[in-house]
Amino acid sequence: MNDVRKAGPCAGALFRTCLLMAALAGGSLLAARPVHAQTIVSSINGDPITNIDIDQRMKLLRVLRKPATREAAIESLFTERLEIHEAEKYGVNPKVSDLPQEIVRVAQEMKVQPEALIAELQRAGVSQDHFQAYFRANLAFGILVQALNKGVEASETQVREELAKAGGKAAAGTAYTVQQIIFALPTTATPAAVSARAHEVEQLRARFSDCATGVPIARAINDVTVRDPLTRTSHEINDSLKQLLDKTPVGHLTPPQRSANGFEMVAVCSKGPAKDDTAVRQAIAQRLLAAHIAEDSARRLKELRARAVVVKASP
Repeated sequence: MNDVRKAGPCAGALFRTCLLMAALAGGSLLAARPVHAQTIVSSINGDPITNIDIDQRMKLLRVLRKPATREAAIESLFTERLEIHEAEKYGVNPKVSDLPQEIVRVAQEMKVQPEALIAELQRAGVSQDHFQAYFRANLAFGILVQALNKGVEASETQVREELAKAGGKAAAGTAYTVQQIIFALPTTATPAAVSARAHEVEQLRARFSDCATGVPIARAINDVTVRDPLTRTSHEINDSLKQLLDKTPVGHLTPPQRSANGFEMVAVCSKGPAKDDTAVRQAIAQRLLAAHIAEDSARRLKELRARAVVVKASP
Protein backbone atom coordinates (compact mmCIF):
# COMPACT_ATOMS: atom_id res chain seq x y z
CA MET A 1 0.00 0.00 0.00
CA ASN A 2 1.50 4.28 -1.02
CA ASP A 3 -0.15 8.62 -0.20
CA VAL A 4 -2.40 9.41 2.57
CA ARG A 5 -5.73 10.41 1.04
CA LYS A 6 -8.47 11.47 3.40
CA ALA A 7 -11.74 13.29 2.96
CA GLY A 8 -12.14 16.42 5.05
CA PRO A 9 -14.99 16.63 7.55
CA CYS A 10 -18.24 18.42 6.80
CA ALA A 11 -17.42 22.12 6.70
CA GLY A 12 -20.71 23.14 8.29
CA ALA A 13 -20.30 20.80 11.24
CA LEU A 14 -16.68 21.82 11.63
CA PHE A 15 -17.63 25.51 11.67
CA ARG A 16 -20.32 24.95 14.32
CA THR A 17 -17.90 22.94 16.44
CA CYS A 18 -15.28 25.69 16.14
CA LEU A 19 -17.84 28.14 17.49
CA LEU A 20 -18.63 25.80 20.35
CA MET A 21 -14.96 25.32 21.18
CA ALA A 22 -14.58 29.11 21.22
CA ALA A 23 -17.43 29.29 23.71
CA LEU A 24 -15.81 26.61 25.82
CA ALA A 25 -12.54 28.51 25.84
CA GLY A 26 -14.45 31.35 27.42
CA GLY A 27 -15.36 29.08 30.29
CA SER A 28 -19.11 29.81 30.27
CA LEU A 29 -19.99 26.20 29.51
CA LEU A 30 -17.17 24.59 31.42
CA ALA A 31 -18.15 21.53 33.43
CA ALA A 32 -17.40 21.78 37.12
CA ARG A 33 -14.24 20.05 38.29
CA PRO A 34 -14.42 17.44 41.04
CA VAL A 35 -13.47 18.83 44.42
CA HIS A 36 -12.44 15.62 46.18
CA ALA A 37 -8.77 14.86 46.83
CA GLN A 38 -6.60 13.37 44.13
CA THR A 39 -4.82 10.09 44.72
CA ILE A 40 -2.23 8.59 42.40
CA VAL A 41 -3.44 5.12 41.43
CA SER A 42 -0.86 4.18 38.82
CA SER A 43 1.69 5.57 36.40
CA ILE A 44 2.96 4.78 32.92
CA ASN A 45 6.49 5.75 31.98
CA GLY A 46 6.48 8.01 35.05
CA ASP A 47 3.26 9.82 34.06
CA PRO A 48 0.78 9.55 36.98
CA ILE A 49 -2.84 8.42 36.70
CA THR A 50 -5.11 9.64 39.51
CA ASN A 51 -8.47 8.51 40.84
CA ILE A 52 -9.99 11.68 39.38
CA ASP A 53 -8.52 10.86 35.96
CA ILE A 54 -10.14 7.43 36.14
CA ASP A 55 -13.50 8.79 37.24
CA GLN A 56 -13.48 11.33 34.42
CA ARG A 57 -12.41 8.76 31.83
CA MET A 58 -15.20 6.36 32.85
CA LYS A 59 -17.73 9.15 32.27
CA LEU A 60 -16.18 10.01 28.90
CA LEU A 61 -16.17 6.37 27.75
CA ARG A 62 -19.87 6.02 28.60
CA VAL A 63 -20.68 9.03 26.42
CA LEU A 64 -18.58 7.55 23.59
CA ARG A 65 -20.51 4.26 23.96
CA LYS A 66 -17.39 2.29 24.86
CA PRO A 67 -16.71 -0.14 27.72
CA ALA A 68 -16.47 2.06 30.82
CA THR A 69 -15.14 -0.23 33.55
CA ARG A 70 -12.40 1.00 35.85
CA GLU A 71 -9.88 -1.24 34.06
CA ALA A 72 -10.98 0.04 30.63
CA ALA A 73 -10.63 3.63 31.86
CA ILE A 74 -7.10 3.01 33.10
CA GLU A 75 -6.08 1.40 29.79
CA SER A 76 -7.64 4.31 27.90
CA LEU A 77 -5.60 6.75 29.98
CA PHE A 78 -2.45 4.68 29.39
CA THR A 79 -3.14 4.84 25.64
CA GLU A 80 -3.69 8.60 25.79
CA ARG A 81 -0.35 9.14 27.56
CA LEU A 82 1.50 6.88 25.10
CA GLU A 83 -0.10 8.58 22.09
CA ILE A 84 0.67 12.13 23.16
CA HIS A 85 4.25 11.42 24.23
CA GLU A 86 5.03 9.51 21.03
CA ALA A 87 3.57 12.33 18.92
CA GLU A 88 5.53 14.95 20.84
CA LYS A 89 8.75 13.03 20.14
CA TYR A 90 8.17 13.78 16.46
CA GLY A 91 7.11 17.38 17.06
CA VAL A 92 3.38 16.76 16.57
CA ASN A 93 1.59 18.96 19.08
CA PRO A 94 -1.97 19.97 18.07
CA LYS A 95 -3.46 23.15 19.51
CA VAL A 96 -6.93 23.49 21.03
CA SER A 97 -8.01 25.20 17.80
CA ASP A 98 -7.16 21.98 15.92
CA LEU A 99 -9.49 19.79 18.01
CA PRO A 100 -12.79 20.43 16.16
CA GLN A 101 -11.71 18.22 13.26
CA GLU A 102 -11.24 15.28 15.65
CA ILE A 103 -14.52 16.02 17.41
CA VAL A 104 -16.30 16.06 14.04
CA ARG A 105 -14.71 12.72 13.09
CA VAL A 106 -15.78 11.03 16.33
CA ALA A 107 -19.28 12.54 16.11
CA GLN A 108 -19.67 11.28 12.54
CA GLU A 109 -18.70 7.77 13.65
CA MET A 110 -21.32 7.97 16.40
CA LYS A 111 -23.87 9.45 13.96
CA VAL A 112 -24.51 12.50 16.14
CA GLN A 113 -23.95 16.22 15.66
CA PRO A 114 -20.59 17.50 17.01
CA GLU A 115 -22.27 20.07 19.24
CA ALA A 116 -24.55 17.34 20.63
CA LEU A 117 -21.49 15.26 21.52
CA ILE A 118 -19.89 18.15 23.40
CA ALA A 119 -23.17 18.89 25.20
CA GLU A 120 -23.48 15.25 26.28
CA LEU A 121 -19.91 15.25 27.63
CA GLN A 122 -20.76 18.33 29.67
CA ARG A 123 -23.97 16.81 31.00
CA ALA A 124 -22.03 13.70 32.02
CA GLY A 125 -19.68 15.86 34.11
CA VAL A 126 -16.58 15.42 31.94
CA SER A 127 -14.34 18.44 32.40
CA GLN A 128 -13.20 20.51 29.44
CA ASP A 129 -9.54 19.77 30.16
CA HIS A 130 -10.22 16.03 30.26
CA PHE A 131 -12.08 15.66 26.98
CA GLN A 132 -9.73 18.06 25.24
CA ALA A 133 -6.77 15.92 26.36
CA TYR A 134 -8.50 12.81 24.99
CA PHE A 135 -9.27 14.33 21.58
CA ARG A 136 -5.83 15.98 21.39
CA ALA A 137 -4.02 12.65 21.96
CA ASN A 138 -6.15 10.87 19.34
CA LEU A 139 -5.59 13.65 16.82
CA ALA A 140 -1.85 13.89 17.48
CA PHE A 141 -1.24 10.16 17.12
CA GLY A 142 -3.45 10.01 14.03
CA ILE A 143 -1.45 12.80 12.39
CA LEU A 144 1.78 11.04 13.30
CA VAL A 145 0.74 7.64 11.92
CA GLN A 146 -0.49 9.22 8.68
CA ALA A 147 2.79 11.11 8.32
CA LEU A 148 4.74 7.89 8.86
CA ASN A 149 2.64 6.29 6.11
CA LYS A 150 3.16 9.13 3.66
CA GLY A 151 3.25 7.77 0.12
CA VAL A 152 1.09 4.76 0.96
CA GLU A 153 -1.97 4.13 -1.21
CA ALA A 154 -4.16 1.23 -2.24
CA SER A 155 -2.87 -0.69 -5.26
CA GLU A 156 -4.88 -0.94 -8.47
CA THR A 157 -5.17 -4.69 -7.90
CA GLN A 158 -6.71 -4.15 -4.46
CA VAL A 159 -9.15 -1.58 -5.84
CA ARG A 160 -10.20 -3.91 -8.68
CA GLU A 161 -10.74 -6.79 -6.26
CA GLU A 162 -12.93 -4.65 -3.99
CA LEU A 163 -14.79 -3.20 -6.98
CA ALA A 164 -15.56 -6.72 -8.23
CA LYS A 165 -16.85 -7.70 -4.78
CA ALA A 166 -19.14 -4.65 -4.82
CA GLY A 167 -20.64 -5.59 -8.18
CA GLY A 168 -18.27 -4.13 -10.75
CA LYS A 169 -19.70 -1.31 -12.87
CA ALA A 170 -22.99 -1.49 -10.99
CA ALA A 171 -21.09 -0.35 -7.91
CA ALA A 172 -20.63 3.09 -9.48
CA GLY A 173 -23.93 4.06 -7.82
CA THR A 174 -26.38 6.76 -8.86
CA ALA A 175 -25.52 10.01 -10.61
CA TYR A 176 -27.56 13.09 -9.69
CA THR A 177 -27.67 16.35 -11.65
CA VAL A 178 -28.99 19.11 -9.41
CA GLN A 179 -29.34 22.88 -9.15
CA GLN A 180 -29.49 24.76 -5.87
CA ILE A 181 -32.13 27.48 -5.58
CA ILE A 182 -31.84 30.11 -2.85
CA PHE A 183 -34.58 32.55 -1.84
CA ALA A 184 -32.65 35.35 -0.15
CA LEU A 185 -33.98 36.56 3.19
CA PRO A 186 -32.28 39.02 5.58
CA THR A 187 -31.45 37.72 9.04
CA THR A 188 -33.40 40.71 10.38
CA ALA A 189 -36.56 39.78 8.47
CA THR A 190 -39.81 40.15 10.38
CA PRO A 191 -42.09 37.12 10.93
CA ALA A 192 -44.45 38.57 8.32
CA ALA A 193 -41.62 38.81 5.77
CA VAL A 194 -40.53 35.24 6.52
CA SER A 195 -44.09 34.02 6.06
CA ALA A 196 -44.46 35.88 2.77
CA ARG A 197 -41.17 34.46 1.48
CA ALA A 198 -42.18 30.96 2.52
CA HIS A 199 -45.38 31.41 0.50
CA GLU A 200 -43.31 32.33 -2.58
CA VAL A 201 -41.22 29.22 -2.06
CA GLU A 202 -44.27 26.96 -1.95
CA GLN A 203 -45.72 28.65 -5.05
CA LEU A 204 -42.54 27.83 -6.97
CA ARG A 205 -42.54 24.24 -5.74
CA ALA A 206 -46.12 23.84 -6.96
CA ARG A 207 -45.23 25.16 -10.44
CA PHE A 208 -41.84 23.42 -10.75
CA SER A 209 -42.22 20.26 -12.88
CA ASP A 210 -38.88 20.12 -14.70
CA CYS A 211 -35.59 22.03 -14.69
CA ALA A 212 -35.95 23.27 -18.28
CA THR A 213 -39.08 25.31 -17.49
CA GLY A 214 -38.80 25.63 -13.72
CA VAL A 215 -35.33 27.22 -13.53
CA PRO A 216 -36.33 30.27 -15.71
CA ILE A 217 -39.40 30.75 -13.48
CA ALA A 218 -37.20 30.72 -10.40
CA ARG A 219 -34.73 33.18 -11.94
CA ALA A 220 -37.56 35.60 -12.64
CA ILE A 221 -38.43 35.88 -8.94
CA ASN A 222 -36.88 38.79 -7.03
CA ASP A 223 -33.82 38.01 -4.92
CA VAL A 224 -33.58 34.38 -6.00
CA THR A 225 -30.25 32.77 -6.91
CA VAL A 226 -30.05 29.65 -9.05
CA ARG A 227 -26.71 27.86 -8.99
CA ASP A 228 -25.20 26.22 -12.09
CA PRO A 229 -26.03 22.53 -12.63
CA LEU A 230 -23.86 20.13 -10.65
CA THR A 231 -23.48 16.37 -11.11
CA ARG A 232 -22.45 14.15 -8.20
CA THR A 233 -22.61 10.41 -7.60
CA SER A 234 -24.05 8.71 -4.54
CA HIS A 235 -20.46 8.02 -3.40
CA GLU A 236 -19.67 11.73 -3.29
CA ILE A 237 -22.54 12.89 -1.08
CA ASN A 238 -23.57 12.10 2.49
CA ASP A 239 -26.32 9.62 3.34
CA SER A 240 -28.87 12.24 4.41
CA LEU A 241 -28.57 14.14 1.12
CA LYS A 242 -28.70 10.89 -0.86
CA GLN A 243 -31.93 9.89 0.88
CA LEU A 244 -33.41 13.34 0.20
CA LEU A 245 -32.53 13.19 -3.51
CA ASP A 246 -33.82 9.63 -3.81
CA LYS A 247 -37.18 10.69 -2.34
CA THR A 248 -37.52 13.67 -4.68
CA PRO A 249 -38.91 12.89 -8.16
CA VAL A 250 -36.89 14.04 -11.17
CA GLY A 251 -37.94 17.55 -12.18
CA HIS A 252 -39.07 18.56 -8.72
CA LEU A 253 -37.71 20.52 -5.76
CA THR A 254 -36.65 19.18 -2.39
CA PRO A 255 -38.47 20.60 0.66
CA PRO A 256 -37.14 24.08 1.57
CA GLN A 257 -34.64 24.43 4.37
CA ARG A 258 -34.08 27.65 6.30
CA SER A 259 -30.44 28.79 6.36
CA ALA A 260 -28.45 31.94 7.07
CA ASN A 261 -29.05 32.92 3.43
CA GLY A 262 -32.82 32.42 3.45
CA PHE A 263 -34.72 29.41 2.08
CA GLU A 264 -32.74 26.82 0.12
CA MET A 265 -33.95 24.00 -2.13
CA VAL A 266 -32.41 21.62 -4.61
CA ALA A 267 -33.90 20.95 -8.04
CA VAL A 268 -33.38 17.32 -9.07
CA CYS A 269 -32.82 17.63 -12.82
CA SER A 270 -31.84 14.02 -13.50
CA LYS A 271 -30.74 10.85 -11.75
CA GLY A 272 -29.74 7.41 -12.93
CA PRO A 273 -26.95 4.82 -12.94
CA ALA A 274 -23.53 6.45 -12.86
CA LYS A 275 -21.44 5.66 -15.93
CA ASP A 276 -18.14 6.79 -14.44
CA ASP A 277 -16.74 4.61 -11.64
CA THR A 278 -14.06 7.13 -10.62
CA ALA A 279 -15.90 8.16 -7.46
CA VAL A 280 -16.45 4.59 -6.25
CA ARG A 281 -12.83 3.74 -7.02
CA GLN A 282 -11.71 6.71 -4.92
CA ALA A 283 -14.06 5.67 -2.10
CA ILE A 284 -12.66 2.12 -2.17
CA ALA A 285 -9.07 3.41 -2.16
CA GLN A 286 -9.81 5.69 0.79
CA ARG A 287 -11.48 2.85 2.69
CA LEU A 288 -8.52 0.53 2.08
CA LEU A 289 -6.10 3.23 3.15
CA ALA A 290 -8.11 3.96 6.30
CA ALA A 291 -8.01 0.25 7.19
CA HIS A 292 -4.27 0.18 6.65
CA ILE A 293 -3.76 3.26 8.81
CA ALA A 294 -5.93 1.78 11.56
CA GLU A 295 -3.96 -1.48 11.53
CA ASP A 296 -0.64 0.35 11.62
CA SER A 297 -1.85 2.59 14.45
CA ALA A 298 -2.95 -0.44 16.49
CA ARG A 299 0.38 -2.17 15.85
CA ARG A 300 2.41 0.85 16.95
CA LEU A 301 0.32 1.30 20.10
CA LYS A 302 0.70 -2.37 20.95
CA GLU A 303 4.49 -2.06 20.68
CA LEU A 304 4.53 1.11 22.80
CA ARG A 305 2.35 -0.55 25.43
CA ALA A 306 4.61 -3.63 25.54
CA ARG A 307 7.65 -1.44 26.23
CA ALA A 308 5.94 0.84 28.73
CA VAL A 309 6.83 0.83 32.41
CA VAL A 310 3.64 0.63 34.47
CA VAL A 311 3.74 1.12 38.24
CA LYS A 312 0.73 0.58 40.50
CA ALA A 313 0.53 2.62 43.67
CA SER A 314 0.69 0.77 46.95
CA PRO A 315 -2.75 0.27 48.58
